[in-house]
Amino acid sequence: MRYEEGSGTMAGAMLVMVVGIALAVAASVGSLMICQNRARSLADLIAFDAAYALWHADIGDPCALAANMAEANGVVLGSCSVRDEDVLVTIKVETMVLVASSVERMARAGPVSCTEGDNYHNNGPQSTDTLAGFWAFG
Repeated sequence: MRYEEGSGTMAGAMLVMVVGIALAVAASVGSLMICQNRARSLADLIAFDAAYALWHADIGDPCALAANMAEANGVVLGSCSVRDEDVLVTIKVETMVLVASSVERMARAGPVSCTEGDNYHNNGPQSTDTLAGFWAFG
């Protein structure tokens, strides 16, 4: 019986360690999900505002506006480009997770023709990571 003395302590210590690791993994996954949602929301917002300014205001460079908005929101503007009347932006959000230092999302915004808007509302969004037009979010 002396061989088993202290085995309950070791089993308890291992159980505490397993629970601790599980909690750390759950917290990391939750943090990544929050950062992904923040990146997606900010990418949509920044793309929409830059495209709206391009369309309705006499602004020379909507990407400069996008860079200012990204800086004001504490994120990094990965890329910005204007294609025809659409603005495409990529936003990077830094995380505190060791395995993924940042998450990145892309969004596109611009005017939608009446037929594209009807098709969008009848068939639903084509992609969840793009902003399909001024009033059609995806």
